[in-house]
Amino acid sequence: MRPTCALAALLLVVAARPALASPEETTRRLECAHVDPRDPAIETVLLRQLGGDVVRRAGPHVLLVRAGGKELRLEDKPPHDEPFAGVHRWFCDRRGGFVLLRTEDGSVSTGTLVNEATGAVTPGGEAVVFSGDGRAYFAQEQPDGLDGMQWKIHFVDGRLSWSGLSFMAERGHPDRNVAYLEDPRWTSTGEFVAQASCIGAIDTRWPVTLRKIDGHWEWMPRATCPARR
Repeated sequence: MRPTCALAALLLVVAARPALASPEETTRRLECAHVDPRDPAIETVLLRQLGGDVVRRAGPHVLLVRAGGKELRLEDKPPHDEPFAGVHRWFCDRRGGFVLLRTEDGSVSTGTLVNEATGAVTPGGEAVVFSGDGRAYFAQEQPDGLDGMQWKIHFVDGRLSWSGLSFMAERGHPDRNVAYLEDPRWTSTGEFVAQASCIGAIDTRWPVTLRKIDGHWEWMPRATCPARR
């Protein structure tokens, strides 16, 4: 890829951030999904623009990250020449004291998150958004063949708090999706919210909040769409 194309791709990352996001929200969001990091020219640009002296590539399948007072060596896992096999990482974003590496783990496009202060390596996603208090983060993954996204919320130490798909199911029928979920984000009060829209009637939209009901996490209010046949 020509340098100008690589720079254009880098601009896509910036443009992909929410247009109306506050400076604090922009700092809390790390993004990988809008770049193909497997192109060496693109990763070279990203490393130069965002990596600083913290992230560098030591070989085709090795990334080095300075974090927690040491240099972490993150190596890909073979096979390297088969689709949907092995584990492979590429640098894509760095901000707010964290490094995000796009990660292809078998058939899942996800991410690896590195805490620059502590050196902790935790699960990430194609996109990662931290809560305002920094105690948790949202991560978005793309399993191959899934018509939707895998959403997860982790505590800052990497422990999983919640996992679900970007859909709402019909009440009482968890295998019947009736609504799409979009625009996941944290509110200023620490709640996690999204926009729901009925499958087949996308003009029917309403805001939903992830809440714990009787020990289980649910999107509220529940789906109000007609049951799908």
